Amino acid sequence: MNQNKIYFRTLLLLIIIVITNVHLLAQTVIQMEYDRGVYKIPCYVNGAKMKFILDTGASDVCLSMEMAEYLLENDYLSEDDFTGMGASTLADGSVVDHLKLVLKDIEIGGLHLKNVSAIVIAQQYAPMLMGQSALKRLGSYAINGNKLVISGYPESTGKRSQLLKTAKESMDKGLYAVAISSYVQAREILELDYADLEHLAWCYKYEGKYKECFEICKKWLTLYERLNYQNFNSSIYELTWRCNYYFGYYEQALLYKQKRMLTRSSNTTLENLAWDQEHLGDIYFYLTRYNDAITSYNAAITNMRNFKKEKDEFPIIKDDNLLACSYFGLCRCYRMKGNKKDFKKFLELAKKCGHEQAIKISYNKDYIERYYNKGVI
Repeated sequence: MNQNKIYFRTLLLLIIIVITNVHLLAQTVIQMEYDRGVYKIPCYVNGAKMKFILDTGASDVCLSMEMAEYLLENDYLSEDDFTGMGASTLADGSVVDHLKLVLKDIEIGGLHLKNVSAIVIAQQYAPMLMGQSALKRLGSYAINGNKLVISGYPESTGKRSQLLKTAKESMDKGLYAVAISSYVQAREILELDYADLEHLAWCYKYEGKYKECFEICKKWLTLYERLNYQNFNSSIYELTWRCNYYFGYYEQALLYKQKRMLTRSSNTTLENLAWDQEHLGDIYFYLTRYNDAITSYNAAITNMRNFKKEKDEFPIIKDDNLLACSYFGLCRCYRMKGNKKDFKKFLELAKKCGHEQAIKISYNKDYIERYYNKGVI
């Protein structure tokens, strides 16, 4: 009996020791410097050794103008890191201007926080503050005397990895709502990287949530352009032009559509090139650049004709969506230019290729005349 008691006590002690060691191993302890009533955290910002005042009440990481100038002069920051302007309310109630920027990397105790939002207070000797834009991404932490004890970061990372795995698997299965939920939860722990941001944008697009898709595209492009990311996937341009087009921002749609076309690989199919030209024609049409639209629609038809190995200048292929859309695009352009002959010609071609609106308009001659004279496309 006594031997059993000793055995179980020893086993319990071993379990306690293991649990304690695992907990301690999961912790990161940072020695802070106490200075005139505040604690300062040693860290590296983009590789530059610095110290910040720990301020759990500050919303953002704050830099002084003096430090920002130093970082710029020594290439730890670039002008591209700055994203805009704003205003901050100080502890005494006064309001001062600030510059917004993104810090590519803050290293605290060996933990790396990527793309941290920060501000530069428009005062030469403003205090350097480690605020919530960085602290909240450390996970669970506690202040023990002059030590900052971080215990949640590794655990949060594991949870985030599982969420990302679930998100990717759900996306591959077409379960876009589930994927969105998992990506959003992972993002709350730590900002997504470029690939995951792109996947989230596509999920929003497939779910018809263009506003959310648009916001992710803008975030992705801002990070890409600011950080000079090398492994660029041009499909984000595809999403961005579509979102701009959806919201009626046709100049921006044109810009990103052209960027998308420039980043096409050399082995792109004629069919993809044809769709590029058809989409370009649609954008030009809404910009009232009808001659450019006509040129683009004709280029789309030529590429598709070559892809299908058709000999006719304007081939008729039943239920060919690209040809139908291109013909109807030409129909719209000639209507706006007052060319009734070509309007009717391409309306008929669009109808024969199965374009639904062209079929509806062509229901009878009177309808065609009313559409030509008064219709709004």
